[in-house]
Amino acid sequence: MEKKHATYHIIGAGLAGLSCARILKQKYPWIHTIVYEAADAPGGRCRSYQDDDFSQVLDCATHVILSANREMRHFVKSDEWEKKCLFWNVKDETLSSKLLPFKDHILKSCCNTKAEQISSEIVKSIIKQTFPWLPYKRKIYFSKHDLSQRIINLLTPFADEIFYGTKLLKIETQFGRAAQLDFNNRQVELGADDKVILALDNRNCAKLLKVEPLAHNGIINIFYRTSQKIFLPHGVSFVAVVNGIADWIFVHNNILGVTISAVGEDYVNLQDLAREVWQELDKLRGVTSAFVPPFKVLYHKHATIAQDTDANARRPENAGTQYPNVFIAGDWTMKNYPCCMETAVLSAKRAVSEAIKS
Repeated sequence: MEKKHATYHIIGAGLAGLSCARILKQKYPWIHTIVYEAADAPGGRCRSYQDDDFSQVLDCATHVILSANREMRHFVKSDEWEKKCLFWNVKDETLSSKLLPFKDHILKSCCNTKAEQISSEIVKSIIKQTFPWLPYKRKIYFSKHDLSQRIINLLTPFADEIFYGTKLLKIETQFGRAAQLDFNNRQVELGADDKVILALDNRNCAKLLKVEPLAHNGIINIFYRTSQKIFLPHGVSFVAVVNGIADWIFVHNNILGVTISAVGEDYVNLQDLAREVWQELDKLRGVTSAFVPPFKVLYHKHATIAQDTDANARRPENAGTQYPNVFIAGDWTMKNYPCCMETAVLSAKRAVSEAIKS
């Protein structure tokens, strides 16, 4: 009788979940991989979507890949890296290309947490990966409404099956092991050799496992659709904004994107916020606009966990859970690492490794 190979049930089709499927199929092609996604499309917050108001594709949020990111940099072609970053100080209206004076601004962007609050262990991790800050390590690529095309669509084929609109509600157990997965639209019985990897965010994972819920910080992304491309000082494609409302400005074709990191619940009227940011952009460009162009505000209230000392100390030590056949992945699961795309992939490598060894 032919031996039935194990099935890996991956919950969540975000970057971490799809990376699990890719790693499994590349190293263990005989393993059957099934991905279950609650939404109607893959990618989580790392995806593109067709925006009906703008009649074009937008990213859910502008994502950045550094050339120091070993896991993510292969998604970027050699001629697509941006080499120059300008910092605009709103207070004295100066522009600078120096990095060291703005290290706090960079850390805030890396961790979506105010620099003075970030865990020292996470700061060490960032320094270890990016320093020495050599030219080949500090190149940047920012997403240009191509997250799905560039990343997600390349990962989905590694899943043998993907079920969308399928949300995990409960894990049934027997003899201390996960025995059945109860979804909103199906029940899946687990085989003796099957494994489960929960590649969910902290809030959803805490509803299913003995996982401590952590504090979160938000991110606001504003996209402006202009009649023609907006040009930034010195012809750069992105600018860091210091002591202003915005944190980063990105320009690609007729879309100007703004990112505001480490957001609490201070912003009541997002429409007024977008208009204030546009006035800030006018100041940078040295113009006075007659009107604010059409814009779209995306407020990701729980974008990442807070990466302060307290939250970092309470992150998981490994990918294991209270069930020997269930494992977790996702950037929040990696203690001492910043929450980002790079860490999401690293978490997938760890989860698969621990699941295989078990």
